[in-house]
Order: sequence, then C-alpha cells, then structure tokens
Amino acid sequence: MVYVSTQTLSAAPRSAVMQAQSALTIAQQELASGKYADVGLSLGGQSGQLISLSQQSSRLESYTVSNSAANTRLTSTTSAIDTLTTAANGIISALTTWNASSPSQNSLSLTAQSNLGALTSILNTAVAGQYIFGGINTDQQPLTTYVSTPASAAKTAVDNSFASQFGFSQTSAAAGSVSGTDMQSYLDNQFASLFAASSFSPTWSSASDQTMSTQISDNQTVSTSVSANQTAFRQLAQAYTMVSEFSGQGLSAAAQQAVVTTATNLVSRALSGMTDINAAIGITQSTISDANTRLTTQKGLLDTQVETLQGVDSYALTSQLSTLQTQIQSSYELTAALQKLSLVNYITP
Repeated sequence: MVYVSTQTLSAAPRSAVMQAQSALTIAQQELASGKYADVGLSLGGQSGQLISLSQQSSRLESYTVSNSAANTRLTSTTSAIDTLTTAANGIISALTTWNASSPSQNSLSLTAQSNLGALTSILNTAVAGQYIFGGINTDQQPLTTYVSTPASAAKTAVDNSFASQFGFSQTSAAAGSVSGTDMQSYLDNQFASLFAASSFSPTWSSASDQTMSTQISDNQTVSTSVSANQTAFRQLAQAYTMVSEFSGQGLSAAAQQAVVTTATNLVSRALSGMTDINAAIGITQSTISDANTRLTTQKGLLDTQVETLQGVDSYALTSQLSTLQTQIQSSYELTAALQKLSLVNYITP
C-alpha cells in the first residue's frame, strides 16, 4: 500500500526552492564580483596555480611600493643638494670679491656662519621620519650643531687646534702676528685633519658611511641614500668653518687671504662633488623608473592570468540566473497549488 500526503508533496518543492535560492545567491554574488564565490571548489587542482600567481603579483607590488619610497627619498635628497649648491655659489661670489681693506670682512664671516647653520639643518632633513643623509643610521640626526651651549665637540676641536698650533686663540690680539705662510700651513694640515673622514664622524657626524640599499626588482639592488659624510659636504663644512672662525678676526691681511683662497678652492671642489652626487642620483632614479616599467608589465600579465583563472563566465551565469529564477517561481506556484488540496474535495457525499 502506498501512502500519499499533501504534507510530503508540499515539502518537496520547498526543499527545491531552498536549494535554488542558495544557488541563486551564489550566482548573483559571482556575477557582481566577476569571480568564483568559492575559488577552491570551482578550480580544484588549479587552486595552487592561482595562489602562486597571486603571490608573485603581490611580490611585484611590494617592489613598486618600496621603489616609490626610495624615489621620494632621492628626490628630497636632490632638492636638498640643490639648496646647498645655491648657497655655495653665493659664498663663492663673496669670496672672489673679498679684499683685505674691504669693510665687508665681518659680513663674509656672518655669511659663512649662516651657510654652516643651513648646511647642518639641510643635512639633518628627515622624510617620513627617516634622516635621508644618515646613511643606514636613518633614526639618528646626522650632524650636530656647530655653535651651541655648551660648546659642541666640533667647535672645541677647532679652538683647541688653533691654540695648539699658535699658542693663543683666534680671537686673541696676538692672532695678528700669524703670517700668511703659517696660516696656510695650518689650514692645509692641522685644520684640514679635523675634517678628514676619520675625524669628522666622532666630532661632527652620527651618519654612517654605508648608504641605504633598496632591492628594486628580483635581480636589482641600488643605493638609495647619500651620507652626510660625503667628501663634498665635509669640504663645505671645512670652508664655512674656516671663514666664520678666521675671517673678520684680528688676523693679518696675509693670513686672511690664505683663509679666503683655501675656502674658495674647497667650495669649488664641493660644488663639483655635489654635481657628481646629483648625477649619480639621477642615474639611480632612471634605473628605478625602468624597473617600475618592467614590474608594471610583469604584474599586468600575472593579474590577467589570475583574472582568467578565477573569473566567471558572465553569459553562462546570466542564463543560469534566469533558469534558477524560473525554477523558484515554478516551485512557488506548485507549493501554492498543493496547499489548496484537501481530502474533503475527493469525498463523495
């Protein structure tokens, strides 16, 4: 004997409706996103390939991000060096027009002091919390302020050096007895040694000689910073310090001429050095730009493969949606019809 009930009949379409609605929701989600809702289920064995491609794309994206940060750092470095170059050209003009009888001696000294302060400030530039002239010591301010209270190590070294060489300070009345020859010898030897690489770091600088390196692609690494210990910057510090300390003082005209001549030579060499530094930065930025172009192309190819693997067929989905909606509507109609059935309708009076 077979038992048939309206409850059993009505339950069947309700179950079909629930399944169709679940499938409809997934299809709508996939059509909106253009991707499989469950990639692993849809791709099966190809899921590993998708993961590998996505990881490669993410790695290339990380290069692009770090390259952008490096390029910003280099652009800021170039801008800072351009400012230093402008100031150096300005003092070159003042030095070349100097003469012992000019009333502008004190003005030259003040200009050098201002340039020295600007040099310190600019080489202490920070970008995104990192000191761009610190080498790999990006968390430490590269240069100490020359004029400070108490006296800086650099200022103390200069004062001690002069007093040790001549037996009195540069501000002493006895400084007028220093000959041009003796002053030139001092500037070329004892004073110059204060700005040698081995002396500059302990007294002036906390920067490292080693510069930052950035891996800009899978097989390329470039230097992406400049150290405050570079020769050109030490030459500027040397020139500005000697002019601020020894010009406009009670030195003889011959001694002051030695200062001006030596400073002019130093600033000229520093200008050439900074030109070379900016040229090297330009080459690095060009290399980064070329690497970014390749990265963009490679990432585009990888992303296309990823999209192909995880992308859905919108035409097939549209047809599936229509079919599911029709099934659901039919199930609703069948359920409504079954609910109207009653045994009373089949009982003969």
